[in-house]
Amino acid sequence: DLPVTLGSSLQLAHLFVVSSITMALSSSASRLSARPAVRVTRSIPLLSRASTVRVQAAQERVQIIQPLNGDPFVGMLETPVTSAPIVAAFLSSLPAYRTGVAPVLRGVEIGLAHGFLLVGPFIKLGPLRNVPGTAEIAGCASGAGLVLILTLCLSIYGAAQFQTVPEMGVKTLTGRSVPRDPLQTSAGWSEFSAGWLVGGLSGVAWAYIMTQTLPFYY
Repeated sequence: DLPVTLGSSLQLAHLFVVSSITMALSSSASRLSARPAVRVTRSIPLLSRASTVRVQAAQERVQIIQPLNGDPFVGMLETPVTSAPIVAAFLSSLPAYRTGVAPVLRGVEIGLAHGFLLVGPFIKLGPLRNVPGTAEIAGCASGAGLVLILTLCLSIYGAAQFQTVPEMGVKTLTGRSVPRDPLQTSAGWSEFSAGWLVGGLSGVAWAYIMTQTLPFYY
């Protein structure tokens, strides 16, 4: 019985060693297959030398168009045209932005300019433009009708826009209170609309007088 037991033990040990070697080889093969392929190349002496690379930050571009006063929440852009001193002075001199003038006077001034200029297209491009003595009357009547229509539009806008009085006032950065423009109120806008009506009709009447008195009109 001893030789048989020893032989069987040797067979079992041989099988254990073979299985261990097989498992080790299979695990190493799986590790090698999982690794990415590495390519080995010879380094060229000229390319392996250290080189100096200078990194320079890109220059900031000059922004021509910027938010007003650097605040993007204002909702207005600052451009070379709108920020030019001559443009700012011209806009400040317009009747709509002259806060020191009464709204009714501002409406009269704007109405005079528009009423005088609205008549020309109706006279020269209207359906009665080729009828002597009638083109001026028809054109001035059409201009007066347009002034009335625009007055109605101004009244509707004022009634819809200025329904409530804002509770917060206007202040500067230093805390100084700035008086609100009287035009931006319901009463001020009503006065502006009345002034526009008077000024517009007066401009139309003045244009008709000019067509009847100027010797070089035709």
